[in-house]
Amino acid sequence: MKTVSVISTAIIDATIKAFDKSQSTIEAATRKATETEDKAIQKTLDAMLIACNKPKAEFMKGNAVKNPARAQIKGLFDTLAEKGFVSKASASVYQSCFWMAFEKGIPFSRTLAKDASDAKAEAKDSAEGAAAKPKAKAGKVSTTTRAELDKTITKVLQQARLLNLTDFAGDILDVCIDRLDGFKEITE
Repeated sequence: MKTVSVISTAIIDATIKAFDKSQSTIEAATRKATETEDKAIQKTLDAMLIACNKPKAEFMKGNAVKNPARAQIKGLFDTLAEKGFVSKASASVYQSCFWMAFEKGIPFSRTLAKDASDAKAEAKDSAEGAAAKPKAKAGKVSTTTRAELDKTITKVLQQARLLNLTDFAGDILDVCIDRLDGFKEITE
């Protein structure tokens, strides 16, 4: 049986071109919206830099529970998530990027955390060279307790600080305090 074309190729081509043009318009609008959002966050960052009246390390010390500056920024990004403008995960990442930009004195970019992570992974890969090392694995967990979880999280916080990932450690601590009833970092 012979197939008969019902719709001309010109109509099909025009439909595809319309979608292509629409996609380009959406991408341009998304880029413009991202630029506008990032400029607003940059203004917040600039205001925080002006408000910084002591060494940055001291100004940034602590987490959102104990440090009013961190609490204010956490509140900003939590509000953006609550209003549905960004996901909770994105709000957390943007908050980390904010503090990375603040600490380094560079412009805000929502990709700072990923860029830093990529750079560290690349440096690690090149340091290991061509020799393939077996990947170290954490042990299998078959049973645990809440106390053991708190110990493990404390170890993660210590490791992050040793690697000078203070923003990351602060973010983890904030999440633990917010979501784990009665969580306290274990100090030995």
